[in-house]
Amino acid sequence: MEQLSGKVAIVTGAAQGIGRGVAILFARRGADLAIWDLNTKDLAQVRDVILKERRRCLAMTVNVTDADEVNQAVRSTVQELGGVDILVNCAGLHSTILFKDMTEKDWDSVNDVNAKGTFLCCKAVVNEMIKRGGGRIINIASDAGKTGHLTEAHYVASKHSVIGLTKVLALELAKDNLRVNAICPGYADTPMLRKIFSELAQIQGKTQEDVVKEIIATIPVGRLGTPEDIAKVAAFLASDDAEYVNGQSIGVCGGLEMH
Repeated sequence: MEQLSGKVAIVTGAAQGIGRGVAILFARRGADLAIWDLNTKDLAQVRDVILKERRRCLAMTVNVTDADEVNQAVRSTVQELGGVDILVNCAGLHSTILFKDMTEKDWDSVNDVNAKGTFLCCKAVVNEMIKRGGGRIINIASDAGKTGHLTEAHYVASKHSVIGLTKVLALELAKDNLRVNAICPGYADTPMLRKIFSELAQIQGKTQEDVVKEIIATIPVGRLGTPEDIAKVAAFLASDDAEYVNGQSIGVCGGLEMH
């Protein structure tokens, strides 16, 4: 099934986790990729997987909080791959800190990547997509963008911001044939999540195994999510099948949050 054949997609945060899963599935669905991350070693491995799928791939070291780097990376993508049809904002940062212990630096570091980075990447691609006659933007938010989570004030705020930005862009850009949606993963089993489990275990004075068991017990389907679970929904939103889906924040969380 090559529902993305002939499309060019940018995937940020593509070296690991959800970004990696999205990039590889998009290649298998026929897209050419520009993959961005600061983790050059793992990014190169993802590029190699994509090339084995016989798709074109640019692996680029990009700091999504730097407007100049983001804009240059978009220009390079257009020059090398011919345009931009799809953007998936997967780059994200998380830390587990009680609010009373949170510093301004903690707040800024998470919001700079998650909120500002999403804004800068969206800003950089919009005109290129309009030139192509339309496009798809998919922002990876979180179930934390719909509710509150202990020890995550900065992260929760950043993901609420992503969902708010998604709604406004969906309104403003619909006339230009751009569709903008968000995906809200729950507990997707990634290196970031395992780090969160470790931090929670330390804060709560429990073992990591106990933390995982307690969290899984709250998920109706009874398991953690996978990057592929998220990637499949992203592939649908990026495809022509989602022409009438706009401004939505779709939970992919096993029923953990229902909105």
